[in-house]
Amino acid sequence: MLASRFAVPWKYAAVLGLLGAIAAAAVWPRARRRAPSPPPLTWVELHVKLRAEAEVAPRMASGWGTPVFSHLPAGTHDARTRWLDVWIPVPGPGDIDRAIAAVAADPAVELAFQPAVAVLAGGLVARPADGDAGESCPITTPSFESYQGYLGPAPHGIDAPAAWRRGARGQGVWFADVEGGWNAQHEDLPGDRIENVGGRVSSDPAWRAHGTAVLGEVVGADNARGVVGIAPGVERVLTSSVWGQSVADAIDTPAELLRAGDVLLIELQLSGPRGRYVPVELNQAVFDAIQAATSRGVIVIEAAGNGGEDLDHRIYRRAFDRRTRDSGAILVGAGGPPRGGYADRERLDFSNYGSRVDVQGWGRQVATLDYGDLQTCAGADRHYTDRFSGTSSASPIVAGAAVLLEGIARQRGRVLGPAELVELLRRTGTPQAGDLAKPIGPRPDLARAIPALR
Repeated sequence: MLASRFAVPWKYAAVLGLLGAIAAAAVWPRARRRAPSPPPLTWVELHVKLRAEAEVAPRMASGWGTPVFSHLPAGTHDARTRWLDVWIPVPGPGDIDRAIAAVAADPAVELAFQPAVAVLAGGLVARPADGDAGESCPITTPSFESYQGYLGPAPHGIDAPAAWRRGARGQGVWFADVEGGWNAQHEDLPGDRIENVGGRVSSDPAWRAHGTAVLGEVVGADNARGVVGIAPGVERVLTSSVWGQSVADAIDTPAELLRAGDVLLIELQLSGPRGRYVPVELNQAVFDAIQAATSRGVIVIEAAGNGGEDLDHRIYRRAFDRRTRDSGAILVGAGGPPRGGYADRERLDFSNYGSRVDVQGWGRQVATLDYGDLQTCAGADRHYTDRFSGTSSASPIVAGAAVLLEGIARQRGRVLGPAELVELLRRTGTPQAGDLAKPIGPRPDLARAIPALR
């Protein structure tokens, strides 16, 4: 997901000095034979945050970087406008750290780093290939709701019917999903309400199946076939892809369209300093995008990641400590489902954990759309699975619960803010089981949360 922008920061003397040293070495010692050519340059992408007092416009006008948040209208004034996407030339991999240090040494630069490539927060490899019909494809898809235990009452599920009985099915709430690809034509999705607002929708089967599965959990149609989403009545569904734009921009683009109380889901993770997957907000530009959204009242649900990592580890320098660095997002861990081979609500071994992880959802055996484990039909528009997994499957469950609670709040003439909502989910949820020294939080329980909603 590297941006296709090549802005050369020629003003950096340290980088130029490094290149000059290579050029000098290429012609020494002098000999009668032709001097060897210098090694080819490697171009490295950086995210650079300028200090508040720095002049951003003149730097961009001189060809030094392009905005990370490219969609922001002129005149916007906040931390996001100080982020630039910059490409720097380095002689080889061994010189990258020195080149980045040279950029960071500029008095106008507050922060400079290589953005890690975002990957999906779990799920399965798509199968079968498009166009392959299964052994048996019924004329009409049967109902698979009996597989959706996460919809049921606590302690096993979130009790979505507790909201449905009050007429709350997501009406009046908008929902956004940030990842890479979706099949809006799936028979069990409200395709007329789905709109891609940022990036290029990937045609890769794995990305497409993943996004379709996520949408199925949250907004799957209530049409007597396949599955039913937790909030099938959502008014508007926005998607934003990381293909063709930065992760930060992929988040910020739909967030700018959402209103207070609407829900945005981030289905991505990054490789952290210990080589394990961590939440995307470790990237400071992404953190700024999330914080900008939550400060306006948008509910951001973020996968905690599948690195089996302690987010309180000292290597993160309290990056996941709400007392010192709080994006306002609700982080979701993966707990076991009440199914054979798993312990209900116990942390699954791949799930990240720590004081920053707020709540959990099912991290295995989730029934939803695509992949083809339950039903395989030609064209993928009628594929279903009961094996969706990871913090990818857990986070949409929490997102769906958030949509229903916001819908009920709207019925009562109010909106729940991010801090109020996460406190409600934690206070009324079904407690985590197993090893509480590795916390992933409770599982939402709408039957308890709704009466507690004031």
